[in-house]
Amino acid sequence: MELTPKLIASIQEKAHVPAVPLAGMIKAAAGDAIEFVQFVIQEGYLERDIAGELLARHIDRTYVNLSKTLFQDEVVLLINGSIAARYQAIPVYQLGQVVTVAMVDPTDARIVVALENLLMKPVSPVFCFRDEMESAIKVNYQSAHKVDDLVSSFDLRIFHGGKLEDAALTKLMDSKPLVELGDSIILLALKERASDIHVEPKKNEVVVRFRIDGVLRDRLFLPAEMGLPLASRYKVCAQMDITERRKPQDGRLAFKLPMKTLDLRVSCLPVMHGEKIVMRILGSLYATEAPNLDRLNFSDEVLRPFKAALKHPQGIIFVTGPTGSGKSTTLYAALDFINSREINIITIEDPVEYDVPTLNQVMVNSRAGRGFQEVLRAVLRQDPDALLVGEIRDPETARIAAEAALTGHLVLTTLHTNDAVQATTRLLEMGVASYVVAPAILGVLGQRLVRRLCEYCKTAYQPEPADLRQYFYWREGAQIPQFYKGTGCDHCGGTGYTGRVGIHEFLKVTTQIREAILRSADYDEIMAIAVRQGFHNLRYDGVKKALRGLTSLDEVIRATASLEDE
Repeated sequence: MELTPKLIASIQEKAHVPAVPLAGMIKAAAGDAIEFVQFVIQEGYLERDIAGELLARHIDRTYVNLSKTLFQDEVVLLINGSIAARYQAIPVYQLGQVVTVAMVDPTDARIVVALENLLMKPVSPVFCFRDEMESAIKVNYQSAHKVDDLVSSFDLRIFHGGKLEDAALTKLMDSKPLVELGDSIILLALKERASDIHVEPKKNEVVVRFRIDGVLRDRLFLPAEMGLPLASRYKVCAQMDITERRKPQDGRLAFKLPMKTLDLRVSCLPVMHGEKIVMRILGSLYATEAPNLDRLNFSDEVLRPFKAALKHPQGIIFVTGPTGSGKSTTLYAALDFINSREINIITIEDPVEYDVPTLNQVMVNSRAGRGFQEVLRAVLRQDPDALLVGEIRDPETARIAAEAALTGHLVLTTLHTNDAVQATTRLLEMGVASYVVAPAILGVLGQRLVRRLCEYCKTAYQPEPADLRQYFYWREGAQIPQFYKGTGCDHCGGTGYTGRVGIHEFLKVTTQIREAILRSADYDEIMAIAVRQGFHNLRYDGVKKALRGLTSLDEVIRATASLEDE
């Protein structure tokens, strides 16, 4: 696609790239419009979506970001993966008789005609970037059947009595079938938007389960003989010792795709019939840019005080919740809210989950002596305005972060507590002095993720009064509110849910709460003060979202049951 002065002018109107780097990008692009636009995106002058829309408008087409698109599986399979790769085109969805097809070059009439002949349907071509296309092809053409085909290519006779000699195992490690099998399982998990992959050796089989929307689901059943080579393959990739099979091990695996490299945290645990592997997918294939606070379904009464706290030049803001509750996504959305070229923002993470060009991002490495404490001390000598500290794990990191918040820095971080109020006492329990904690804290955001109702099978209903009385104060004769539930369909795999949505609570640290922290008041006293000042808990926010049809009442009760029982 040719780079024209008109396109450069439209990009510059939105991006405001300084003259010197602009000239360098134009020269490096060598007349290629897509190359030029990708340089602008990589340097952080434009978001991918805006740049893609400008480029698509230039060729009189529509841009579709494949990393954010929900594909209709049955439409994707209208052509096979090899044809999609040859034409650099992938069917996305069908409306009526027209199939929308994403293409790297939607102006190529020959490919459009070829696709229409192949599909025997009209084609509506839309534009996408090449790295999106290549990643989409790798992920969307994965299936359980493909994994089965790969397994059938192994000669299981090499296993003697369920065992494999070390020499044979070493030879097998880098064999093409085993490499493809290991990659295919990860790609299938990405296709199904799983957060964790469990590879579990049993007596007669190996069960592969994916955690999808917070719930584990059986996905693959492999021959028992595949347990050792598959576990060993993942251990090699995660830089573990494959000869050690009696002790638990931890490692990391970098899984490369054209659009991005995903980091997987790998845990190996010896069990009865071999070694169980659990891989947590850190970050997301579908999160290529920092999220936006206004698009995360925050309630207004939570979002307004949270944004107000973020506007302070100094202080510490906590985001709390269990592992996998979306804390990193919220923190990056907060950074996106305050980010500008006038301030220096540094992140300290384990690992870096979003690659944001305008931020200075540091990944900790404890083995190399680069833990949170050491990096935080070094970062404070880098003239930062705002800091993101991935997690407060120990008293020393807590103390340094709190003192940084008192000396002119805005600090955003996470803490593992059950709710927002508990964070005010946790730092005191970790040994940080109350006279440091009290003036440092600006606010605490607590959150959980609940499953989002499927839009295709969501139906309204009225719960029984007895069910409402079980969880809420319910006056007899009062009007019964309308809630929603999913009945299950092909789009959600019969579960009634697709994706997840956050429920939140925000504790604004007022003068009265600050005074209570200063005298080391307990949790109950601080909670009482917060409630008098209008604090609403997670269940309150969850019920509001259930009434809006975003989730079900059952999901809200499940996610908040332990909090309400305390």
